[in-house]
Amino acid sequence: MRNTLIAIALSMLCSQAMAAKLYKWVDENGVTQFSQQPPASDQYERMDVTAPPKLGSNMAPAATEAQGEADLQNGETETATKKAEREQQAQREAQCAKLRADLTTLENNPRLGRTNEAGEMERIGEEERQAMIAKAREDLATHCD
Repeated sequence: MRNTLIAIALSMLCSQAMAAKLYKWVDENGVTQFSQQPPASDQYERMDVTAPPKLGSNMAPAATEAQGEADLQNGETETATKKAEREQQAQREAQCAKLRADLTTLENNPRLGRTNEAGEMERIGEEERQAMIAKAREDLATHCD
């Protein structure tokens, strides 16, 4: 156990020691350069290459901003109402997909259970399951295509 802890500690230290420094600058021809050695000029930026992206981070906002800028550059503007309608449609489609998945689960699994308020697992009876199936079908017919 002790040897394992020592090996883990050493590997963590070595990984920090091996972290590379990266420098970015624009040369006299206007070309962006990257190197592990800083340039002779004082005009450079040190890049942080040791920080990994955060788990669960989403790169979509940056892509959306870039797309929004591209749309503005092309002269294409979208009104707030169209954007709101598109967001509502996407939300409705997600809710319909969840309803369909829930209905499939209810229909294909006769032995369902849930956790009650006391934190105990209880089984859903057949009558209640059939009522839940009917309600899911009604919701799909009312709110989805």
